[in-house]
Amino acid sequence: MENKELIYYPVLDTFRDKAQEIEKKIKEWLLTNLKITDNIDEANAILVGWWDGFMLDTVKKYYDFDKSPEDNKLFFGVNCGTLWFLLNNIQLDDIPSNTQWLEIVKANLMKVEIIKTDTSIEIKHAINDVVVGWNMLDYFKFDIDSNQVKKRFHGSGVIVSTAMWSSAYWLNNGWPLMPAGSQLRGISGLAALPFGYTILKPENVNIKIKWRTPVMVGVDWYGGKVDDVQELTISPTEHYANIMFTNWTSFDTKRMLLAEEKLLREDF
Repeated sequence: MENKELIYYPVLDTFRDKAQEIEKKIKEWLLTNLKITDNIDEANAILVGWWDGFMLDTVKKYYDFDKSPEDNKLFFGVNCGTLWFLLNNIQLDDIPSNTQWLEIVKANLMKVEIIKTDTSIEIKHAINDVVVGWNMLDYFKFDIDSNQVKKRFHGSGVIVSTAMWSSAYWLNNGWPLMPAGSQLRGISGLAALPFGYTILKPENVNIKIKWRTPVMVGVDWYGGKVDDVQELTISPTEHYANIMFTNWTSFDTKRMLLAEEKLLREDF
């Protein structure tokens, strides 16, 4: 991508002190090196401030599926929480004014078509992952069908993740990082040994669930929670959001370092 000046539309959750500081500096015109607008139509980038889950929700809220990925707005996140896989841990004065010193990573979107027990259908999109079940006290019957994986098993859940993921389930099990920006997918059972994990090329994955208790699906965690699910199909799409990171450390290297840091934390 050629170097371009960034015009930001700010999306801040001011529950966090740092997000409050960003808001204050914007209102007082203290971020003099940046172009910031309150008119989203004038912006070519979204400035996000809080944590990873808020970043995921913001990307999907402002991504326009009627446009091509390159005609959509760029996204730049400032870390205002703890873990920051999708964010930049920087000082406010270092927010970039153009794309010259940035790495832009494609966050590929998966389409998730969910059929509920009342036969109604919900359509959602995932950037990180789709988790089916995940109540560790229940075991469900899963029937997984794709070209690469055909499996029936009992377990507490199934996770299907993109290469962009930051799921604690994935990290806790020591499964491999997939190159960010790739179309690869990962699928695994939860509490379902000896399922392990499988890396998939892009394709449709159908999952049917049967059990006596309601089954929940989380699309990018609770921001996409759907209850009473009986079946879902996860499909690749041509859509991807362009997420910007400072290029002082490559995004994949940062993810590896953060994964190690998370796994070594005593409070995790």
